Amino acid sequence: MSGGAAIKAGRGQAAPRVGRPPSVTVPQIVAVALELGLDNLSLKQVADQLGIGLATLYRHVGTRDELLRLASFELMLRRQAPAAESAHWSEVALQYAETLLQSFLAEPQLITELQRGRLGPHAEVDLLEKFLGVITLHGFSIDEGVSLFHALGTVVVGTATGMTGNRAAEAAGEPWKIETRRVLGARDDHELPLVRRAYPQFVDPGIGQWRFTVRSLLAGVAAARGETLPADLLATPAADRAVPIQRKGSGKP
Repeated sequence: MSGGAAIKAGRGQAAPRVGRPPSVTVPQIVAVALELGLDNLSLKQVADQLGIGLATLYRHVGTRDELLRLASFELMLRRQAPAAESAHWSEVALQYAETLLQSFLAEPQLITELQRGRLGPHAEVDLLEKFLGVITLHGFSIDEGVSLFHALGTVVVGTATGMTGNRAAEAAGEPWKIETRRVLGARDDHELPLVRRAYPQFVDPGIGQWRFTVRSLLAGVAAARGETLPADLLATPAADRAVPIQRKGSGKP
């Protein structure tokens, strides 16, 4: 084949890609996954749709399960609307917080994804828009609404991290309740009297203690606005009770 014929034969063919591979972000990957549908989704489908190779995709999403977690979380945020406009503003805030907490508890891996910076604004802006759309109808400025949004998120992430750690320790056969009893039992009976009184809440705060924390936050916001929370949202402090823990070898409770 002559040189001219070779050139002609090569016309119309796609030229090989030269240089760096196309850039892609986790939000783009998640968006394509949701567009394709999560049922029977494969990483190759996502890579083909984005026009990238699997190796490039794996640099951002390690496994199909990881991608499904990220996509499911964003889908939940997109679909979750705050409470009705007629509800008290504290109900809007409480519903947002409870929904977010349940999402983290259902998928503990999301906490790791958050720490890696992979649950960024792409997973939050839609929910923030809905939240502000309702909360501003109750007299909150946009800045005040954003502050409340972030305050609730901080409480939720801290709570989810602690509860997930508790559950993991229990699954490993080393529940904090038993370990804390062992630690207190090894100390003299007169030591740590306040911790001994706080023992039940300290080792097993549970969902009740979390609601107390969130409602206390909301009560503070309400007080700053010259309001009080609705009676059914006011928190009831847990009972103050001591639990006798015997020190090893003391023979005394």
